[in-house]
Amino acid sequence: MKYVFKYLGIMALLIFAFYETNKLSNIVINKSDLVTLINENSKDYNVDAVSAVIEDDYIIPGLNGYAVNVLKSYNNMRYLDTFNSYYLEYDKVLPNISLENNKDKIIKYGNQGKKSVALIVKDNLEIINYAKEKLIKINRLVDHNTYDINEDYEQINNDYEEYKKVEMMLNNSNKNKNICYISNNIIDICKKANKYLVESSVALNNYNLSSVKDNIISGSIIFINDNVSLTDFKILVRQIYYQDLEIVYLSELITEERI
Repeated sequence: MKYVFKYLGIMALLIFAFYETNKLSNIVINKSDLVTLINENSKDYNVDAVSAVIEDDYIIPGLNGYAVNVLKSYNNMRYLDTFNSYYLEYDKVLPNISLENNKDKIIKYGNQGKKSVALIVKDNLEIINYAKEKLIKINRLVDHNTYDINEDYEQINNDYEEYKKVEMMLNNSNKNKNICYISNNIIDICKKANKYLVESSVALNNYNLSSVKDNIISGSIIFINDNVSLTDFKILVRQIYYQDLEIVYLSELITEERI
């Protein structure tokens, strides 16, 4: 038994020595000129988080922030013994109000700070094929018949009858973005599955191109009806680019990561 106490005593001494050494090292580091420089400059490189905006049943996602990790940055620069912003390391800062804690809310717009929009299609094959040819990022609502493991565009489960089957297909191919384009017959399923609930900001059909063009803003989620002509789609895309907006996948638009 005395050997047990002996070993416990040795372990306690080692832990105490490690703690004191670590504390002393931190004191020395914190007093270094390099750490002072990093602290002084960090405010110019920190990025504040932006909280999500909630209004009734709707939410506009926020944006993560970034704060300089002084110790990691110091370790990167200490052999140079000079401040260089290239070697700064950052910690992620989550928004105080986040989409991740409010997934029961509906996303109708992405964060406007991303200067992007997202396009959703269903079965308009002419537009789907054109978008693939021109490398335009589209999101397609799919069921168990239209899901295609070989397609690169983002596919969203929209199969009320075979929802679980399509979920399995998406999961098996690592293509499930956990997004739900809501409608009356699928919203309850999506809420139970803890999906991101998405609704379009505006829907383009075969008679309202002019109105849709006038209502495109950063963060818009635009649904393209099956009756839309390829010509109207091309005009819509030109208008988006004219407004200096990027077309991104829906998962990129709604994420709080700064992509």
